[in-house]
Amino acid sequence: MPRPSVIIIVFGIIAGLSLTAHARAEPVRAALIIGNATYSALPGIPGCARSANTVAAALRALGFQVTERQDASTGGVDAGITEFSQHLANAGASGTGFIYICGYGTDFNDRTFVLPTTARIDRPSDVLTQGLLAKSMLTSMSRDPATIGVVVFDLIPKPDAPAKLAQDALTALPVPDGVAIIAATEATPADGPTPLATALIAALAGPEVRTDGLLASVRTQLPSSTLSLHAPARPGLLAGVPPAIAAPAIGAPVIAQKAPPPTAAVVPPPAPVAAAPAEKLPDEALMTETDRRAVQSALVRLGYYGSPVDGLFGPETRAAIRRFQHEIGGEMTRRLTADQATKLVNTH
Repeated sequence: MPRPSVIIIVFGIIAGLSLTAHARAEPVRAALIIGNATYSALPGIPGCARSANTVAAALRALGFQVTERQDASTGGVDAGITEFSQHLANAGASGTGFIYICGYGTDFNDRTFVLPTTARIDRPSDVLTQGLLAKSMLTSMSRDPATIGVVVFDLIPKPDAPAKLAQDALTALPVPDGVAIIAATEATPADGPTPLATALIAALAGPEVRTDGLLASVRTQLPSSTLSLHAPARPGLLAGVPPAIAAPAIGAPVIAQKAPPPTAAVVPPPAPVAAAPAEKLPDEALMTETDRRAVQSALVRLGYYGSPVDGLFGPETRAAIRRFQHEIGGEMTRRLTADQATKLVNTH
């Protein structure tokens, strides 16, 4: 018969391994971001591209695996939904999801449709074959009742549509208890992010983001006339780490201990911190790989760029540089001068 001390040690090893695995388990966070800005038969809305970029960058910073589609056709939206749904399915009950779509919307028979960039709506009924039923975005989030998530519709009414879409009906659709819905009808935005995207960026600042806190933050930043919300019956954690459980050393017996009474800690005042000197970068032709990565990181931080920081200035980086040059009123050459690069990396 095993001795009691052996039993205690074995139990301690098992408990330690179990708690360590639990502490290390990372929840799967998946996001689908769609920014439709360049339409074949409707005026462009470049603000949607910028909005999608900034929301995607904020979610990546929180650890989300982002599926991003810019100027998506019907097939592109469907492919994005499929990829996003697969990420959530792989997560099982621990999945956290976030969907954001910015583009034209229209109503037909009391249902809201999102328009892909290829849509050509000559008659109202054409939306049935060329539009995307907004409800389908909710369905992709609703397959597991345990999912915590947010679905955001940032919609601009089609030019000949009513100034406000049926967003109240949209947020009244049934969803799992852990899913929130945000719907806003925007005026055609300028080149910058929409008001809703700006509110989301502030609410996603982290380090901990909860669904109820996010909705409360958005509600305070936007007028109620343009906004409809569905609060989740079961608010949850979108990003951040819950308090960790310390695991005992392997082989140590598990002994219940009473927590010591709290004592007042004396915290010394923080020492003054000198301001960091401004980082200077050379002309693009003289940049090292480190310099190029710094440029891409700054473009991500400012919401101009949403692709990997790899030190390679491909078409997406060039487009992001052009947007930055437009913002600062510079010549849009897609190539950075030393002054522009320095200004970029030191802008916060």
